[in-house]
Amino acid sequence: MKLAKGIAILTILGATSLFATGTDNIIVLVEKINSTNDLKVKSQLMDKLDEELEIMDKDDLSEAQRIVNAKLKQSKLITK
Repeated sequence: MKLAKGIAILTILGATSLFATGTDNIIVLVEKINSTNDLKVKSQLMDKLDEELEIMDKDDLSEAQRIVNAKLKQSKLITK
């Protein structure tokens, strides 16, 4: 069931990235990261967010970083 959920999230993410432009894609990714509880999926979404930030042009990047800083919920990772 977790695999199916992960695949569904990644499929939605892929479809969303085709149509999203500029900071809209960043907002969608941040909302998905905040809404998931699965650490593996959250990690994949964070990687996708990093990739999106790397390819943004300079004008959109500052706005995207503001969105991430304002809306992304910081989670504590437990390491042993």
